[in-house]
Amino acid sequence: MATMHFFLPLLPDEHYYSRIARMAVLTPTKSITDFYSAWLGANRMLSPLKDYEAIRHDVAAHTNATANATNNVATREDVLYRHTSAGFYRHFLNIEQQRALLDVASKSKRKAFFMPWLTKVRHANCWRSCPQCIEDDISHYGASYWHTAHQLPTATTCHKHKSQPLMAGCSHCGFEQTDLRDIPLPDTTCPLCNHDMSSNLPLANAANAAIQHVGLALHLNRSSCQQPLTNPQILRLVEYAFGDTVRSRQQAYWETKAQIEQAFWEWVSENRIDDYFVMKTDEELQTLLCLESIMNTPTKVTPLAHIIWLAFFNHIGQFDHARLSSAS
Repeated sequence: MATMHFFLPLLPDEHYYSRIARMAVLTPTKSITDFYSAWLGANRMLSPLKDYEAIRHDVAAHTNATANATNNVATREDVLYRHTSAGFYRHFLNIEQQRALLDVASKSKRKAFFMPWLTKVRHANCWRSCPQCIEDDISHYGASYWHTAHQLPTATTCHKHKSQPLMAGCSHCGFEQTDLRDIPLPDTTCPLCNHDMSSNLPLANAANAAIQHVGLALHLNRSSCQQPLTNPQILRLVEYAFGDTVRSRQQAYWETKAQIEQAFWEWVSENRIDDYFVMKTDEELQTLLCLESIMNTPTKVTPLAHIIWLAFFNHIGQFDHARLSSAS
């Protein structure tokens, strides 16, 4: 890895890849392509898909530039959990995996942490930005940048500008923001057709807001791998909420399950929950969001499926968001 002449500090809520992209714009090299090759190696994309995987391999050297604390677990933890999607996905890893994620000296760093169905999650595959944040960031910092909270798979609107939908690309020509090597700084103008990407963005509904609330709560959770909060675990919250529903009704277990599932799929259809995924058939969506799988094999189900079910149980009054404060 090449030694750079300067390091830009991470801005508030800035994604780690965003800092690399800003450095590429400001570094006096022959080309941005040369910069990325020197910094990242050959042909590595700056994609939001599994960013926590790629960054953990570099975090020892890169955190040295941030805080001169190469061997400081707290510093690595802050970079990974606050400036990548690891702050969200870590809740779906056991404590040994979370510690391995931060142990850059361990052989386990070469082992990938598998997140089921991640390529099917629409918002995990492209970069998103808020038009109002772009203006604010240019005003305060002199440049726009990519916010970590905007990249959560649950995010549909800006966490700061509540009613502002996030831009994921251009509705006019179909361009999607997938690689920061091509689009280092967020902008409202499409780089292909010059269309205003901030116009005609889809509005969020109450279900979107509930899903986003859960995802943001997990990302902002301040538990650490040194002092983990493990009761109740996020992977069991759907099971707990379903159990509360069963206990509140004077009827057979399977009758309750059938009623809950019917109500859930009506809620999914009414709120276009399928928009969160890249799906070819309804059967594929039903497999992905299967309640029985979430309860019986929770680690083999996409994290977004857990959150969607928790939002639904909150909708029917069987889940308290306060439980997330101790989820880990």
